[in-house]
Amino acid sequence: MTLTSPVASRLVKPTPQTKFHIDYDWWDRESRALHVYLQSHLCPEHQAALASYEGEDLVDSVDPETGEVQRVDSLQYALRNHCVRQPEFLTAHTSLVDAVFRVFLANGNQPLTPEELAERINRPGQGLMILRTLSGQRVYKGLRPYIPDDAA
Repeated sequence: MTLTSPVASRLVKPTPQTKFHIDYDWWDRESRALHVYLQSHLCPEHQAALASYEGEDLVDSVDPETGEVQRVDSLQYALRNHCVRQPEFLTAHTSLVDAVFRVFLANGNQPLTPEELAERINRPGQGLMILRTLSGQRVYKGLRPYIPDDAA
């Protein structure tokens, strides 16, 4: 699902300039069910429509910029093309971790700094809180520092 091709995050001391992303490999390493968590981010319409989703359904997705057609799973397609555009997708009541995760769902997992994330979730001035949350010992929902391929 990731549109970036990150290298597994090494031990890094994140700074306010560190970019973060969803490390989808983390979900496999931790034996977590990503599709179950992704389903929790669906709008009510798609939660009902994809209630029996098991990760097998593929749909054609056309990149609006390049015209390239790719096969993607229907859960990811619904999230990226419909649910992220709903007003209730990201509200003031969305938890910090869920809000950050949803930003990455909406932007195709393009890495962002804590301050950029704070702006996107409409919590200005909370960049340091986001940094502390994402750079602690515990990894929340695969949200980890992004290490570009050329830095490996």
